[in-house]
Order: sequence, then C-alpha cells, then structure tokens
Amino acid sequence: MEGHVCPGRCRIASVHPSGAETALVGRLSVQMDSAWWLVICHWPTEPRLAPNTTVRPMRVGVLADVHGNAVALRAVLDDASCYGVERWWALGDLVVFGPRPAEVLQLLSGLPSIEFVMGNTDRHVVEGTSAFSMAGAGARGVAWTQGVLSQAGMLDWLSGLPASQTLELSGGTRMLGIHASPSSDDGPGIDPDSSDEQLEGLLNGCGAEVVVGGHTHLATDRIVDAIRALNPGSVGLPRRCRGAGWLIVDDEDGLTVEQHVVPFDIDAVISDSRARRYPNADYVESVLTGRHPNAH
Repeated sequence: MEGHVCPGRCRIASVHPSGAETALVGRLSVQMDSAWWLVICHWPTEPRLAPNTTVRPMRVGVLADVHGNAVALRAVLDDASCYGVERWWALGDLVVFGPRPAEVLQLLSGLPSIEFVMGNTDRHVVEGTSAFSMAGAGARGVAWTQGVLSQAGMLDWLSGLPASQTLELSGGTRMLGIHASPSSDDGPGIDPDSSDEQLEGLLNGCGAEVVVGGHTHLATDRIVDAIRALNPGSVGLPRRCRGAGWLIVDDEDGLTVEQHVVPFDIDAVISDSRARRYPNADYVESVLTGRHPNAH
C-alpha cells in the first residue's frame, strides 16, 4: 500500500497482517530527515460516554499522555492537519506535569468528533490525590493543576470523562480505546517490552480485535492472541525519542496504522514551566532532555 506523504513530512503505512503487507510486531525504528521524524511501524464539549458506534470507513487520529504540554500538542495538530483525520480519540493523562493544562483541554475540545478517556493523572486531579512519590513534587503538581482547572471552570468537565471508548470499524472490527488496560487506568499497559504472555493476560476478555491504549509512553504495534495492540506513544512526555507521538487508524482499505513522531520546542516547554512556577518543572526538564530514567 502506498503511504500518504505531506510536504516536509514522511510516513510509512502498514496494513493488518491479513492484507498485503505484514505488521512489524513489537519493534519500532526511527528515521530522521532535516525536520521531521517518523516511527516506522508496521499500523470543551461534553465528554462522550463510551458509545458503540458504527461508522463508514474513516481515518481516526489517536493521541495520549499530553500531560499539559500545549507546545507538543500544537506540533501534533500541525502535523495532522494534512492527513485528513476525521475523528479523534484522546486516551487520557491529558493533564499534570505540563504547565498548560487548561490550554490543552481547550485545544483538544476543538478537534472534530473528539472522544476522551480518563487517565490516572486526570483522576488524581479530579480526586485531589496523588500516587506519585517524587519528594512531594507529584502531589504539588496535582494540586497546582487542580487549581488551574478549577479557576478555568474545567474541573467538572474533566471529572465526567469515561474509562474507555469503543468503535466498530467499517469491516465489523471492534476497536477499544483505554488508558492503561481494559480493567485499570494505572499499572501495566501496552508497550513493546512486555512478553506476549503478559500482554495477553492484560487484554484477556476485552471483547475487541483492536485495542489502543496510552500510559506507557511507548509507541507500540503488536499482535497477541489475535488482538492488535496499539499505543501512540506520548505527546507531552515522550520516552525513547525526542518527539511527540500520535497515530492514525485507517480502515478504508484493510486496517492501516501510521505511527508519527513530531519534534517540538523542548526549551520553550521548560522555560514556560519555570516561568509559571510549576512544581514538576525539574522532573519535566529531566524527562524531555533524556536525563531521567523515565525517558528510556
């Protein structure tokens, strides 16, 4: 299958293994030209509550783990502007760790046919709790974000996000969107490192042929026990790369998955975090610059 190419960008499309090309299962590589990176991977309105919806063939954009990073989100949306995305899923951890939570929610709410999932950091903000340990910085970041969203009138909106989304693709394939796993918004998630047995156990009984999740911040395209397991990587706090991750699911001609990684201005994010006195500024800088263990 020929891949769609936009000026200044590149991508490799993959199709479901039942089609003409074979997915590269559990392994990713990165190509870089002078401006753009691409992972080669063979694949506020009111929140919508997990509809089972049948749609015509379309291109679905999927992103996750924005973590309040509006700079990275804008880079993703700029990249997506020429790919004809008709529907969006935002799979949780929209806020916390980045300095612009309200702006992130505003940008996301303006996307066409956007549907959301609540992540564990979103839940911590809603509940006013934190499981993060980083010498208190995690809890302070949650409280800071809660205050910003409360002042912006967005806290009640965030509290209404569902735990999952489902979509019946044009060929009858059922796609499930989650944050970490079908049973939890925290703990193990979809990643390229887990064994097949571990991932099978995580997705067992999910009732879908395709499962897309975030949480691990690692772009993934694997097939286990006849389930295609996908992860777009992280928009705001990427691991193992220096760019914001997102993906497209296209079911018009078989099941095609495009994984994208887009560079963004890391220095601008760090400077903004410090200017706004965000409690997690040191942590954000260490992840974005590759110095923190969580970046690897």
